[in-house]
Amino acid sequence: MTTIADLKKHFLKLCADEEADVQWCDVPSKALALSGELEFILTPHITAEIGAVTMHELGHIKSRDQSTDQIGRERAAWDWARRNALMWTPHMAGYAAASLRWYEAQRRRSM
Repeated sequence: MTTIADLKKHFLKLCADEEADVQWCDVPSKALALSGELEFILTPHITAEIGAVTMHELGHIKSRDQSTDQIGRERAAWDWARRNALMWTPHMAGYAAASLRWYEAQRRRSM
């Protein structure tokens, strides 16, 4: 069985491979990843459910999708997260789907 400690260790190793600086936050909606000369991830503390968000933010760096289409970047980061997570539960898949729906709704509102 995969534990929270396993998820955190896996995430931190992947971040170390990228030399990404990680800071923890308490609010999932505040999560972000910055890529460039320095790699930086602000992410909520890992729980079984929030592990998807954590991996998604790392996916923004690891997927290297720099397209101008925000939905494309978000989808690439979620795809990377799913492929590289130690586990991917239905709850995590639902979190990813809800996130993509939110970005799609934002796009429709701006049109």
